[in-house]
Amino acid sequence: MMSWEEWKKKAYERMLRDQEIGYLDPDIFDVLMAFFNREKSFTYSSCSGRITIVDSILPWVRNDSTIVFKNHLGIKEDDIKDILQKDQVNRLWLISQGPILHVYTKDWDEAWEIIKISRQAGFKHSGILTTNKKGILVELRTGVKFVHLLRENSEQKVSEEEIKTLTKISNEVLMKGKEKLNLLKDLVSSVGNDSMQLRKDSEGKIKLNNKI
Repeated sequence: MMSWEEWKKKAYERMLRDQEIGYLDPDIFDVLMAFFNREKSFTYSSCSGRITIVDSILPWVRNDSTIVFKNHLGIKEDDIKDILQKDQVNRLWLISQGPILHVYTKDWDEAWEIIKISRQAGFKHSGILTTNKKGILVELRTGVKFVHLLRENSEQKVSEEEIKTLTKISNEVLMKGKEKLNLLKDLVSSVGNDSMQLRKDSEGKIKLNNKI
């Protein structure tokens, strides 16, 4: 059975692979490293916030739904116009949402510390999801979210003014989430942090060492 430290090492190696192949959100690496550099935390399956356009009956329905646009850095008016030139199956929903992070901690003290820190950073919808072999799983969520019915069907017209307004609001909402994410990074790095440092040895293998 793998130790908690081995699970952390495995998660760290996976994060580096995701970054190398471009799977990792482009603006989340420093935030994840803030958690990995804590002695008793590591992240798993996290999102820095994103804007999506979803073809679905309702925005939360996953069955028979398709993401037709996704970007973690923002949306342009031309992006919306390009989507509107295409046919759709159901309704088109424009969704801008804040970051979501999943953090594993080694013990309950660290879990509650992470929740306390995250709420100070504006991640008000944070809590413990479960416990398993990787540790205690904490989900960190803000209340930052914007959902708008972009178009009911392919025949409906969306005005230039509405596209301009929706682009502006969607990006504003996304940036609010990014601000909270940056504050979270700073607090995680400084509050109650018995740090660890992740290094590679001479053979290129990942090692966990106490910071000096």
